Amino acid sequence: MLSRALGLASLGLLSVAAACGSGDDAPCDPSHDTCTLERNLSTTTITPGQEISGLCQSWTLGNPEEIWVDSVQMHNGGAYHHSNWFFVPDGLYDLPDGSWSCSDAGFDELVAAVAGGFLFAQSTQVSNEDQTFQDGAAIRIPPYSRIIGSTHLLNVGEETLATRMALSVHTVKPEDVKVKLVPSRATYFDLHLAGNKKSTVTTSCELAQNYQNTIGAPLKERIHYALPHYHKLGTSAQIALIGGPRDGEVILDNQGFGEASGKAFSPPIDLAVAGATGLKFTCAFDNPSAEERIWGIGEDEMCEFALFVDSDMAFDGSVHEGQGAMVGVAPDGTEQHEGPCDMFALKWDFDNPGGLPD
Repeated sequence: MLSRALGLASLGLLSVAAACGSGDDAPCDPSHDTCTLERNLSTTTITPGQEISGLCQSWTLGNPEEIWVDSVQMHNGGAYHHSNWFFVPDGLYDLPDGSWSCSDAGFDELVAAVAGGFLFAQSTQVSNEDQTFQDGAAIRIPPYSRIIGSTHLLNVGEETLATRMALSVHTVKPEDVKVKLVPSRATYFDLHLAGNKKSTVTTSCELAQNYQNTIGAPLKERIHYALPHYHKLGTSAQIALIGGPRDGEVILDNQGFGEASGKAFSPPIDLAVAGATGLKFTCAFDNPSAEERIWGIGEDEMCEFALFVDSDMAFDGSVHEGQGAMVGVAPDGTEQHEGPCDMFALKWDFDNPGGLPD
């Protein structure tokens, strides 16, 4: 067990607040206590109109035992367009903490998610965001892990910013964890948004059969949290149930752009109880320019959904480039596109040993 004396120094934290039971000045052991771990990861200077993509930022936890996280808060000084945060075994991307080039280090989000796990996603152009699960639900971070964020900055203002990125991670006692959460994702890469048109893109991800093939049991999929991601051309994002008596029921309907869009479900959405076999993901766009917009940064678009679920299976469903097609036109002229959900599913390892020592 990490001693209280070593806990704070080992984690290298800027500050730790906790109810430790042995005095207000006692450092907190996040493997066994309820703690708040905070870190300023970087300060980045960005000029008006400048865009910085593929900037990775890391925080080595140095935790010799697993920790359980039930909430994450993100704070930045502006110009952060989006960021995805993962935890990986210490040493997988062996670089000093701080900021570094994702591409130069060969950082890959799917590799990070499989090797460790997904921790948090930032809504588009939001400076402050809180991802908190219901009581008893938490994410397991294995021993000796590093938190790594893949960040994308865009300064839409008229002044140069020295913008700070900070994370706050709240841990719970292992005995208080009742639900072990697993990350999953759905992405529509094959975006072709015609100029001067409204468009929708939809994919339907079949989960029950994939769960049976992967786990060898009937579907267990209780959705605790979901967050969509799109850019300024996006007008809405929806998740709906597939199959059963509630087929087509919309469980997430996010409208607009520029506000925190993550949703915690209380109670969680239980697909098996609903008789559902999968999920349908839809993004809607309005492209006022004459140019087609595709998947990408800058003036281009994205359609992505991050999930945290109570399940034994993690999945990554994708519509790859060239797989989608226009399937119709709505009465208002909206072009409707659909593509097959190419599923990557794996049994989640709740005993992942993490990183060091070897």
